[in-house]
Formats: sequence, structure tokens, C-alpha cells
Amino acid sequence: MKSPTIKPLHYTCVLVAVALAALLPWLAPNQFYIHLATVGCINLMLVLGLAIIARAGQLSMGHGGFALVGGYVSALLSMKGWPPLLTLFIAGLVAAVIAAALGWIILRLRGVYFVLVAFAFSQIAVLLALDMSSITGGANGLVGVPPISIFGHVLRAKPQFYPFALGCALTTLLLTWLLYRSPLGTMMAATAENQRLTESSGIDTHRVQVIAFTIGSGIAGFAGALSTHYLRFISPDSYTFWESVSYLTMLVVGGRDGVLGPVVGVLVLTPLPELLRSTEGLQHIIYGTVLVLCLMFVPNGLASIVQMWRARQRVTTTSATLVAGEVP
Repeated sequence: MKSPTIKPLHYTCVLVAVALAALLPWLAPNQFYIHLATVGCINLMLVLGLAIIARAGQLSMGHGGFALVGGYVSALLSMKGWPPLLTLFIAGLVAAVIAAALGWIILRLRGVYFVLVAFAFSQIAVLLALDMSSITGGANGLVGVPPISIFGHVLRAKPQFYPFALGCALTTLLLTWLLYRSPLGTMMAATAENQRLTESSGIDTHRVQVIAFTIGSGIAGFAGALSTHYLRFISPDSYTFWESVSYLTMLVVGGRDGVLGPVVGVLVLTPLPELLRSTEGLQHIIYGTVLVLCLMFVPNGLASIVQMWRARQRVTTTSATLVAGEVP
């Protein structure tokens, strides 16, 4: 009897949060907060892509490599005159195709081998960007990437770009939520829970993991391209191994079970690098400290705190009801 009263409250909270996010350009005291929110939207897409891969029981340490590929693909095509709005999707498609081909081979490996090969891919992507200087600009990168234009309206300033980034992040969030509730999402969760048992029920877990890896990496390519057009710059240092670690930390800190976890992780950890930019050496220490504390005290992520509080409330209510029933 509780769910019909709780669900409308959830939807109301989501609508209020979306409304506040949409009104940010008018509520923020200065453009720095709009910049933070835009970076948060891009990070949310990247973490959601990583969450989809983790939903199928795999851990990708090459997520930054796919974002780098997407960024370069979109930058190079748009600098040759292609519409940036089109190159965003081409970048996501290219990253997804590479992930499908790579995943079809390496996802047959069990244990830590997938993690190692994914990590190697991200390093190879960085090295190729450095070595192919005639195309990628080498260590200097590509400067002056064209901004996104929608029906002649150029998204050049931060307040103009933020609504587009927010729309992309919300669309990714909605599609991920729908994916988790689809039969494919159920098969992904079953694969992560017990791969051998899932295979015994006739499900091709290898195909499920390849699909999850393709979708998650495609989202990373799209988000990398979006970031490139926002900053109008990309270099091999834009997405290194440490960016992949940051996205993984956001996922672990927020929680991996649903779409709320990535949102919480991004909200908590996105402002830290920007606020601590003057003390760059402390960023990784703080990230590591937060990760260790969460693994020790909240292993299922900060988003699980609400679930634990509700479970305790239900136990307390049930106990009180039983005690009241035993009292004459």
C-alpha cells in the first residue's frame, strides 16, 4: 500500500531537481558555477557509461581512452567543415564500433585480463594521439575546435552551452533508467550476479557483456566529443588514466546499483578538482581517501544510505507493531 504514495513523491523530487538544474543560469551567482554544472553534466554521462559496463559485471579502466577517441574524431571532422552536432553522434558511433570489436575479443577473458587490456587500450590511444602529430597536433593538441551550433544558434558562451549539456545528461540518465528496467538490463544484472548460473539458463552472457561495453563506451565517446566542443580544445592529456580512475571513483562513491548512485557520485566529487585546482597534488590523495572511506563504511555507495535508513525504519515499525500486538 506504500508504493502508490511513495512513487509520486519520488517523481516530484526528480521534477524539482530537474527544474532547479534548468534554472541554474538564473540562480548561479557567477559563471564559475555554470561551468561546474556543465562539467558535472559531462561527468555524469561518462559515469553512467561506466555504470552500464559495471552493470554487466565488468570494470573498464579504458573509459578515458574512448572519450579521447570520441573527442578527436569530433574535433577533426568539425574542423574539416562537418556540423559539430552531427560529429557528436559520429564520435559516439566510432567509439561504440571500436568497443564492440575490442569487446568481442577481450570479453572472452575472465578475471583481471579485461581490466588490463582496457587499460592498455587507453594508453595506446594516448600514445597514438602523441605520435600522429600531423593529424592530432601531438602534445599541443587541437586548438580552436568549432563550437556546437543548433539552427544557427552558436553555443559559444557558458550559459548558452549549459542547457544543451544538461539536456544530453538527462537524456542519457533517462535512457540508462529505461535500459535497467528492460529485459536486457535484467540479463546484465543476472550476468554480474552469477555468470555461470546465467549461462546455464540459456543466456549468452558474452553477448550481453559486449552490448553493455559497446553502449557504455559509445556514451563515453559522445561525452568526450561534447567536452571537446565545450572547451574548444583537446590534447592527449585531456583523458589520461587518471580520468578513468576519477570516473570509477565517482561510481564507487555514489553507488553502482541504479542511476541515483552516479548522480550522487558526480555531485560529490565533481566540484573537488575545480575547488582544489590550485593544489593539484592533493586531488589524487583526496580522491583516494574518499574512496577508501566509502569502501570501509558505505561499500554500496552513498546512494545506499537512504535505502539502509528505510530498511531500518521498516524494521522499527514492524517491531513496534508486533510489540503493540502482544500488549494486552
